[in-house]
Amino acid sequence: MRLCRLSYWCTLSTYCYQSKELAKKAEMTTGAIYHHFGSKANLYEVIRTEMEQRVIDRMEGAASLFAEPEEALQAALLTGLDAAVKFNICKLISEELPYDKEDKIELFLSNLHVRNRDLPVEIILISSWRSILKSISLNQITSSQGKDLIKWIFNKG
Repeated sequence: MRLCRLSYWCTLSTYCYQSKELAKKAEMTTGAIYHHFGSKANLYEVIRTEMEQRVIDRMEGAASLFAEPEEALQAALLTGLDAAVKFNICKLISEELPYDKEDKIELFLSNLHVRNRDLPVEIILISSWRSILKSISLNQITSSQGKDLIKWIFNKG
């Protein structure tokens, strides 16, 4: 499957696309897309899962360079933002999951426990991170401003 060519999907909203446009971008027929994936929802899930994994792989690598959980968490979020921008998937990753599956990015971040905290700060961090990605996708802020916001959040903690 020409998954890379379907990265066009990543710039669109969950339900804001046409099968003919997707097929054209993937250099396939709409019939081939439906034959392979069964539905637009399945196609979305495959692309979302693949792109999330690419982001998580980079986040894991960045976090592994730090012994302190707060530093690891900040590095993961900054690297994840960079990856989302590089792959042009800010809109895709900023959306709530439209299907009933575990959010792998949220799970990864929740496993980077910040010591000496009674509060699950990852709840706020994932929401803030996704809000930053959405703002980048809407051209409300730049990726540089997004990184500065993440750094600001950690300096206030």
